[in-house]
Amino acid sequence: MNHYLTHTELENLHYLIGEHKKIAHQLEVLAQKSEDPETRSKLIIDAQSAKLAHEQLLLTLR
Repeated sequence: MNHYLTHTELENLHYLIGEHKKIAHQLEVLAQKSEDPETRSKLIIDAQSAKLAHEQLLLTLR
């Protein structure tokens, strides 16, 4: 079974990887600015999730 990506699929994957990285950063910035501990905690968890998704997407390129 071949797992080759088309050029369009590869472009889409690069886009998704970049977006997850950007979202993780934005969530971290929002968490730093948040005064509510519960909101801050949720934002940090979501940022970590976005980072994990970013890393997993990077692994698909190998």
